[in-house]
Amino acid sequence: MTRETQIYRKIGLTGGIGSGKTTAARRFAELGALVYHADEISRRSIEPGAACYRRVVDAFGEGILKTDGAIDRKQLAQIVFSDETKRETLNAIIHPYVIEQLFSLAERDLANQPGAIAVFEVPLLFESGLHERMDANILVACDAESRIRRVAERDGISREQVLSRMRAQMPEEEKRLRADYILDNNDSKEALLRQVDLLYETLKAEEPRT
Repeated sequence: MTRETQIYRKIGLTGGIGSGKTTAARRFAELGALVYHADEISRRSIEPGAACYRRVVDAFGEGILKTDGAIDRKQLAQIVFSDETKRETLNAIIHPYVIEQLFSLAERDLANQPGAIAVFEVPLLFESGLHERMDANILVACDAESRIRRVAERDGISREQVLSRMRAQMPEEEKRLRADYILDNNDSKEALLRQVDLLYETLKAEEPRT
């Protein structure tokens, strides 16, 4: 589907690790948007037999495999978050596939739904340049210490490991300059949801870019 024939709105949703973007995405889905998660597609893409599995194993070696042949995601994460070149190698394998899948799914689901809204939750939205293909881009912003605490508790990793993942992403200050809308997640979850509700009404009233 070309931009000229697009009848649904493409909304990019991002935020630094631990910012609360998944909570915002879940709310958009509850309100009626079709939500697509880049991380889910990425995870599935490296399962045994999936589209990116063999290329990742070839690039990083058999040492990243568990005994059952599945890729050890924690080990792979440790590798790529400690070496920028290796992180770029992984991204070059996975990102093109993820992007193609995101848009294919949306076009399949929304081709005959004028006025529908597709929200693409993409952690590296700005880093990948994918924001340029969206009608609007949303940043979920949150202070660094809150993000560090959430991720450390959620993933069971150290503060330094969280910081290494944060350093691999674009600084929030730069993301703020590129975002069309900013959701502030420095208060309660309820406050974030109220912001999503208001923004969803705004997005529904706008037209897709041509």
